[in-house]
Formats: sequence, C-alpha cells, structure tokens
Amino acid sequence: MTLLDRLVLREILVPLGVGLLAILQLLVVLQLLQLNEVVFGSAVSLADLARVTAALAPHFLVVAVPLAFMLGVQLGLGRLAADNELLALSAAGRHPLQLYRVPVAIALALAVAVAAMARWAEPWGLQLLNTVLNDVIKRNLESGLLPGVFNEHLPRFMIYVGSEEKDAARSAKWKGVLIEDDIGDGAPLLALAEEGRIEDDKGDVLSLRLSRGELHRFETKGETVARFADGTIRVGVQGDVRVRNKFASNESQLSAAQLRARIAEVEREGDTRYASRLRLEAVRRWAVPLACLAFAFLGVPLAVVARGSRGSAYLITMGAFVGFYALSRLALALAEAGFNAWAMGFLPDAVVGGLGFFYTRQLLRNGVGKAT
Repeated sequence: MTLLDRLVLREILVPLGVGLLAILQLLVVLQLLQLNEVVFGSAVSLADLARVTAALAPHFLVVAVPLAFMLGVQLGLGRLAADNELLALSAAGRHPLQLYRVPVAIALALAVAVAAMARWAEPWGLQLLNTVLNDVIKRNLESGLLPGVFNEHLPRFMIYVGSEEKDAARSAKWKGVLIEDDIGDGAPLLALAEEGRIEDDKGDVLSLRLSRGELHRFETKGETVARFADGTIRVGVQGDVRVRNKFASNESQLSAAQLRARIAEVEREGDTRYASRLRLEAVRRWAVPLACLAFAFLGVPLAVVARGSRGSAYLITMGAFVGFYALSRLALALAEAGFNAWAMGFLPDAVVGGLGFFYTRQLLRNGVGKAT
C-alpha cells in the first residue's frame, strides 16, 4: 500500500467503525421501543433482551453497513479535502482516481460480509427472534393472570384465580380456579377446579391443567355437569402472537431453500402479488451487497465537494440513504405490479451507481480543487 492508501484507509476506518456501532445501536433501540409491549413485559428477563438484541443484529447490520460506510467516506475524505491535503496531492501529480482505490477495496470487503449476512445470518437471526418473541409473548400472557381478578387476557376465556403459589421451579400453581368460555358456536362452558396451572405447549398453544373439578355446560335442555380428577384446556394464542410479533411473517427469515419452496407454493395458490414480493426478496440478497460498491463511487466525489463539513457529511449520508430506501420501496411496488423482479431488485444500486459515475466524471473534469 502506498502512503496515500494508508492515509485514506486510516481516515475512513475510524468513522466507519464508530458510525457502524452508533447506527446499529440506534436501529436496535428503535426496534425494541416498537416491540415495547412484548420485550418490556413482566415476564421478560435480561437474558431475553440479550437474545432479542443478538437476533436483531444481523438484520440491521445489512442496513447499517452501507450507511456507516457512506458516512465513513464522507467524514474521512472530507477531512482531507478540508485541510487541502487532496489539493496538495493533486498539485503533486496524483490522479483523482487514486482516491477510489481504498474506498472500493473496503466496499468489496464489506460487500462479501453483507452478502454472507443477507444469505445466512439474517434468516438465522430472524428465526431466532421469532422463537424468542413467541416465547416471551406466551410468558407475558401467563404472568398476566392475576389472582383475585377476572382476567380476560387469553383468547376466548375469562379466568378467575382465588390465590396463587410458587413451587420450587418458580411456576405458578393456582388455588380455586374458575374458567368461562361463552364465545363460539357451542353452548357456554364453565369449569371449576380446586387447583390449576398454566403450561407452555410447543407451538402457538398454552395449556390450562386443572385438578379435581367440574364442568358445567349450559344448554337449552338444561345444565350438563361432569366431574374430573385431571383435565386440560388448550388455548390457541396464535392471534396474540401474530399481532404482537411484528416479525412473524417477515420473508427475510426464510432461508434460500425455504424461499424457493415458498415461492412455488404461493404461485400454485395463484397469489402473484405475494410471489413477486418473495422473488424480490431473493434478488435483494444479491443486490444489497453491491450497495456498498455503489456508495463508494458516489461517496468519493461528494466528499470532495463537501470539503470536510460535518453537517454536510451527515446530510449527504442521510439524503443518499433515504433516497436509496425510497427507491427500494418503489422497486417493491413495481415488482408487485408485475415488473421483472431482477430489474427491480437492482434498481436502487443502478441509480446510486449512475449518480456516482456522473459525479466521478465531474470530478475528473474539474479536479479536486474545484466544486463539481
């Protein structure tokens, strides 16, 4: 590496690392606030928060890496431009294209990392996130059953518990249980039991385990009574899970094989709109890594123009990324409308790369000492 390359590398890596950490923390905190009803419930532990944060990290790193790289280029090369070091290098015969060598090399390395995250780490993280969130949602439903109160947190059922005890495993054991189910096509049902507890069955199901009780069914011909020693009422909570878990149907959680199978299944069902969305997700995993390279060609000339202004660096970075995100949403809408998914998937990269090519031409024409 030449002295110029080492200088540019040092100037870019520091703001890149700091910016990546700050942006990732901001995105994770904002997502946790959106999931506040789930992750800040009474049943959530610090271990749950740590698992949720770790699971969210790959998903947001795919977004944060190109954004932090753009910021690093703006601040790093902008500082050199502000101190007239780039002007001095130009006067010494350095070609402006030499400024691109390190940013492009960093962009290529980051593109490999983003490709790995988008293809493997992001689906794994979102699948783990769904597992943790579903578990937390069900535990929140369990802990929401308070003794001495008519509880209506569980779907369909109204539950009253006289008192509650904790066993050695810290699980709740109820004394004096009343359960009413008057929703649905059947006759109203009333269950009374001396003891009971709630358990988490695998899947979107909670089980109410009852001991020494009676079932009362109120029908037009009269009341039906049945006594039992042990009984189980299974409660489906998929509705609560689906509403509260905002990542439950996120297509980014599907692996490449699952995504292909899901596309084929949706196409057989005739849902062309959702099939187009899934195909665009498959293309996104190839296109997102190239965003780093596109931002390299756009970031260098814009950093020279900004000439070290931190405010300009932040505004340029945010403006470029907001535009990139808007193009991504436009591409999604066009893909769902029937446009080719591959063309739409690479549309944001093509626009950013085209702008980078234009500003690079301006930089080569005017030199680093003049505004482009």
